[in-house]
Amino acid sequence: MEFCVKKAVAGDPRELFVGLSELDRLCVGAEGWSADSFESEAAKDNGIVLYITENDRISALICGYFAVGEGDITSVAVHPDFRRRGLALKLISEFEALLPDDTEDIFLEVRESNYAAVSLYEKCGFQPIAVRKNFYEAPRENAVVMKKSITCEV
Repeated sequence: MEFCVKKAVAGDPRELFVGLSELDRLCVGAEGWSADSFESEAAKDNGIVLYITENDRISALICGYFAVGEGDITSVAVHPDFRRRGLALKLISEFEALLPDDTEDIFLEVRESNYAAVSLYEKCGFQPIAVRKNFYEAPRENAVVMKKSITCEV
């Protein structure tokens, strides 16, 4: 099945950002982003908020930004009903395609116990580089910091 990736932008209906927040909180719990946070990120010149819908239902999202030669993925969420269909892979690929040409590295954090996500990110070329102690709340848990180098050889 082919999914269409859409980019959230300033001025999109408030319901879109509420839906993004609901999906994020469904996947990561209370630490998920608020609708205001998604709306704010979409309004930034360097913010990237992408999502996939099916039957007017948000099935997956990715959020992040870029600055000074780096990209940072701040949230990836796939609704449980839509997992294992390649949606996260598609979103990560689209995120990378929107980064400026001078981007050298992409970073993200993931819960240490989220083996499925760590495996997905490794499949996308990310490598663990550090651990942030007690980064997450509810439950308290370390974050694995992962990095992907995307510098092109000239």
